Amino acid sequence: MLSSLALAATETEQLGPYTVSFDMNTPMQYQVQVQEPIETPFSTIYSLRISSDDTTGAGIGITEYKNRTDATLDVAKQLIVMDMALRGIIVTTAPEDMTIDGRDGFLIAGEPVSETTEAQPAARIFRAGYWLDSVECECGPVSVGNVNVGISSSYPEDVTRNLVNTLMVAAGQAPVQTMAGQQQMTQQMTQTQGMPPADMSQMPPQ
Repeated sequence: MLSSLALAATETEQLGPYTVSFDMNTPMQYQVQVQEPIETPFSTIYSLRISSDDTTGAGIGITEYKNRTDATLDVAKQLIVMDMALRGIIVTTAPEDMTIDGRDGFLIAGEPVSETTEAQPAARIFRAGYWLDSVECECGPVSVGNVNVGISSSYPEDVTRNLVNTLMVAAGQAPVQTMAGQQQMTQQMTQTQGMPPADMSQMPPQ
């Protein structure tokens, strides 16, 4: 697991065979942690976590399926809404269709259910997604694909939208880092020495 502390700037990370870049465009400090790949019988999952504290964070996950699978966005929206409901998160607005990484995608917002009416309002939870390689299927009014990208976030809406709107995922290796970039990374890693590790168990699900 790789970790670094970052400020507002374009971030570029390598997730397995994919290069991921984004710009949070926020004065908030955050820590980026690249997770180990997860192998399942059906797919390989590459992911990273972005965290500012124990309750504010985001995740980007790339699921590479071994076989073509249903990539219809309406189906993906329904599955995410149901998943959020099972986790005690009520979707507050209709899913918003939007362009992510130059492709058709969507953004869904929800709020955790308060245990009591006197509880303080919890942070909104956002989920977004799109497919890197979705194509129409001759088998009917559906799409199929192999590579799905999912985003989750409990950052404020403006920061979440910055993340989603600037996200780019491409197959291949990231460019070799320049000497200036290496010096900046060294400085960032030095700053992280006094920063406690994030509690990833409290981050929103992907």
